[in-house]
Amino acid sequence: MANITAAFNTALKAHNAPPVTSHRYSIDRLDEFLKEAYSINARIADLTAYLRAIRPSYLSTAPAPRRPQRQNSADQKSTHDATQRHLSDTERASIDAEAKTVLRQLHAAVERISQTEQIRQDTASHIALRKRNQGGLGAIGRRAAGGAVTAKSAEEEMEEARQKMLNAHRESIVWFLQAKLREAGTLQATMMEIRIQREVEKSKSVLYKAKSSSVPSAHGFDAALDSEKTATQEQERAEPQLSDEQMQLFAQENQDMMKHYQDTLDQVRTAERSLIEISELQSTLVTNLTEQNEHIEQLVQDSFFTTENVGRGNRELKRASERPSSARILFHSTCAFCAFLVVWDLIF
Repeated sequence: MANITAAFNTALKAHNAPPVTSHRYSIDRLDEFLKEAYSINARIADLTAYLRAIRPSYLSTAPAPRRPQRQNSADQKSTHDATQRHLSDTERASIDAEAKTVLRQLHAAVERISQTEQIRQDTASHIALRKRNQGGLGAIGRRAAGGAVTAKSAEEEMEEARQKMLNAHRESIVWFLQAKLREAGTLQATMMEIRIQREVEKSKSVLYKAKSSSVPSAHGFDAALDSEKTATQEQERAEPQLSDEQMQLFAQENQDMMKHYQDTLDQVRTAERSLIEISELQSTLVTNLTEQNEHIEQLVQDSFFTTENVGRGNRELKRASERPSSARILFHSTCAFCAFLVVWDLIF
């Protein structure tokens, strides 16, 4: 679509109207709630981008390169470099811990602005109620118009509608942040699940290879039974041939294998604990999203009802001003009687 701003400004100028100016968006002009929301959203986006960039290296099962990896300077490091290099188990565990810490911090930040907004809403509602209950000229005017003292005026109805729209907007922002945070947590949890599965499969593969290499191949079950006696005799002849050094070497290999399995088991347990914590955080986020969604729908519905009530209230006020009320009749009667007494006193 063509830009017709210049032609539109010319038409406005012909009618002595101010031209349309481009609006420059600036975060500095926003309130503290929106500033904090933008900051949290930026941190969530950075975390999600980092997890997606590091995912190939994090899930890679390729062996470590023989040549040492070249370390770049601090200003040359980037997320792209991280995706191209091999990650050790220690680095993967560090990534899990850092991601879990950031997720906790972001969840606490979202909860903080949600609680702050709830306090603001409660305070605004309390102040509006106190203003209506204070009485004064506004209450006298409402009573004279035939309404109750606590009835809402048109201005109060409009202010309430504005507050409800603001509440719905901010509740939607909190819901959006919680949804984005849940996506980041799901991405991290998926990476950890795949890593645990691959570690378990790798351990099973190593154990299978070790058993296969230690057990000699046989041509069949019957052949194995026939050669059992011969194998036993060969084993008895081979045992005296093993030196102490070979026995120590076999024992060392067994210890190294057990240590490898124990380290793998510890890594799997650590990853499972982190995965459980992230799952609990996601469950909390899902619950909050459900409650937030219901609250937003209720606020939007209330705002529509408030708008309808404002129009209906204006019509009621107009009809109330047209029909005489008891207070108005009493006021006019009192004024007429006082005027009559003054005139009577002046004449007689």
